[in-house]
Amino acid sequence: MELVLVVTFAGLMGLAARYAVPGRQWHGMALMPSLGVIIGSLSWAVAIWVGLDARSVWAWVVALGLTAIGVVIAAIMIPRRREARDTALWTQLTKG
Repeated sequence: MELVLVVTFAGLMGLAARYAVPGRQWHGMALMPSLGVIIGSLSWAVAIWVGLDARSVWAWVVALGLTAIGVVIAAIMIPRRREARDTALWTQLTKG
């Protein structure tokens, strides 16, 4: 049951990051929520595997904290890299 809640909250965190961080025109609509679900479920599984209790607050802090950090970093880095690569490709195509 806890994993379902973690996946739901992680997806909502990814959705919130999509609209809170500027540059959403550079990635698809489902990328940030999907990335949130992936990071949240993997960090939850690792936290439980390490030995944290599923009902402990620390498992939640680890899972959702890493989700928030990962999604925000991705929401900042993906548009920058995408814009730089598109600009480089445009200059390459227009020179030739």
